[in-house]
Amino acid sequence: MRDFLLSIGAAQWVLPAMLIWPMAAALLVRFGGRDMSRNEDGTEAPSGGPDARMLTLAALSIEALLSLALWTVFDPSATGWQARVDLPWLTDIGATISLGVDGLSLPMVVMTALVLPLALLGSWNNVRLRTPAFGALALMLTTGVIGVFVTLDLLAFYLAWELMLIPTYLLIGIWGVAGHSRASLRYVLFTLVGSLLMLVAILALWTLGGSSSFHLDQLMGLALTPRAQLWMFGAFFLAFAVKSALVPFHTWLPDAQGAAPTFAAVTLGIKVGAYAILRFAIPLFPAAAMEPTVRGTILALSVIAIVYGALLAMSQRDMKRMVSYSSISHLGFIMLGCFALTQQAVQGAVVTIVNSGISTTALFLLVGMLEDRRGTTDMAGFGGIAKVVPMFSVMLTLVMLSTIGLPGTNGFVGEFLVLIGTYAERPVLAVIATSGVIFAAAYGLGALQRVLFERIDTAKNGALTDFTGRERVVMAAFAVAIIYLGVSPQPMLQRIERASQNIIESVRFGPNAATSLPNVSVVR
Repeated sequence: MRDFLLSIGAAQWVLPAMLIWPMAAALLVRFGGRDMSRNEDGTEAPSGGPDARMLTLAALSIEALLSLALWTVFDPSATGWQARVDLPWLTDIGATISLGVDGLSLPMVVMTALVLPLALLGSWNNVRLRTPAFGALALMLTTGVIGVFVTLDLLAFYLAWELMLIPTYLLIGIWGVAGHSRASLRYVLFTLVGSLLMLVAILALWTLGGSSSFHLDQLMGLALTPRAQLWMFGAFFLAFAVKSALVPFHTWLPDAQGAAPTFAAVTLGIKVGAYAILRFAIPLFPAAAMEPTVRGTILALSVIAIVYGALLAMSQRDMKRMVSYSSISHLGFIMLGCFALTQQAVQGAVVTIVNSGISTTALFLLVGMLEDRRGTTDMAGFGGIAKVVPMFSVMLTLVMLSTIGLPGTNGFVGEFLVLIGTYAERPVLAVIATSGVIFAAAYGLGALQRVLFERIDTAKNGALTDFTGRERVVMAAFAVAIIYLGVSPQPMLQRIERASQNIIESVRFGPNAATSLPNVSVVR
């Protein structure tokens, strides 16, 4: 298959296709799709054309196939960017449409492209009004998320970053549940402030580079003063930390995910900010990122996020908010791996980003299924439903065990690598972070106990229906991913290895490396 794809030039067109296709499909869905339940009483809309949801699912499925083609043509042994495409754009200021992937971005592109159609299919009845507009916004959001992972020009990256903002705001504001207006506004305000600071830093970096290029490779070659690095790193890091919901910038996330429709809640959980820190903030400004006070503060915030997020998850009664706070805790592991900056820690951070996307998506879908059936996500409204919906209960148990990092599931691999990689640099922080695993077991198993095994309220929950055929297909895909990545992570780790080495080497030996570095090493 790889030879065939290379023979038809897939490496030259697959990345542009992954960006252009969702935008083109968005127009098709918006103007050619039928709103199956436009009316409030649920009756079918009279307009002609295919179901807008089916068109959206087909478009996202094609995007998933393109991502698999990208995975196939990728060569783990090669160095540098792969599937590289450079197109002229704003030539007067040196901006280009430059696309490419390496072992850092490839797993995230594939994970995102595979998860999104499953998220739509698994939440099929979650949105039944104005579905053409919903599908078009979902596809625009897809272009934005994929664009963040594959753009190498900082101005194009900023546009992709902002492209995520508007569709997400509308998805929450129009199709969200109670409190959606406040949640969507907080999301916009938090994200926009950080993004504007990043734009100022991008323009400053471009000016210092002679106003000739926005390309990452060119800007990494600039020699910057330590003071300039600190200011620009602060702007980049703030934008990415807010988007990632790192403590103390996390307060918008539970509200936004709690109010959002399931599809939007899933996309909010994709750790694009953590990826951007590894791709842009650390390599561009290594001396600032590794300055002892800055690095120590971020590592401390990461450990606080692990413990604090887990403790807040333990105290939640609403399942959506519990999943949101568990995601904040997982982000702490990711940030810990990013700034511990050993080979194992960085690999673990990337693996955790991918696996968190899988497990968190599956959890949101399962919670959404309960919400569709019962109209609530309050755990007090359930209890004992394992007797009524056994297939659902088995899947919820598997996904929750993945979330708490049980060995043999995908959740274990990344966190284990982060902890052993961090221990080589900061053993005390690694030991404290390990307590997050214990707290995760407490909130995860506690939620299972309350929802599945306590006394059942027959009047409310006795008539719950188990998985439909569509839901069985979706959850089977997640079950395979959770188990396969748990027992066989090597294919992904092979693709990540060289990229993680490059990040560490850029910090140690790049033109902006600190003259006196703290312990930053490659641990094998």
